[in-house]
Amino acid sequence: MKIIITILLSLFIIGLSLVACIGEEKPEGTVTVAELLQNPMYETEVRIYGEVRGIGELACTCFPLASGGETVLVWYDTKVENDGTLQPAASVEGINKGDEIIVTGKLKGEGGVHYSKGDFWAKVIVLPLQGN
Repeated sequence: MKIIITILLSLFIIGLSLVACIGEEKPEGTVTVAELLQNPMYETEVRIYGEVRGIGELACTCFPLASGGETVLVWYDTKVENDGTLQPAASVEGINKGDEIIVTGKLKGEGGVHYSKGDFWAKVIVLPLQGN
């Protein structure tokens, strides 16, 4: 009987943990990567929320950001528009793989000389716990 109670209690605790994870809400004023890609807002400033999947692991100044079952490449260093206009770098100081972050920036709509359609250009990157 004790074994059955222990098993049931363990399953109950695991169930509560899963519900807590599923019930987590995204930060106010943000969209998930999946929402952005389902309804692309190209060249419009937007705030996306997600989990950093590998900063410093790719041969670029970018990292995969995932939420809602989709992933986008977030570019954070100086970016160059087709007309040569420079867009400033966004700081990634203190950002690590696995962090949940908010990125303000723009989804690129047309491919360019220095970027591909669907790249996300970061303007500001913050950890949600920093109050942004």
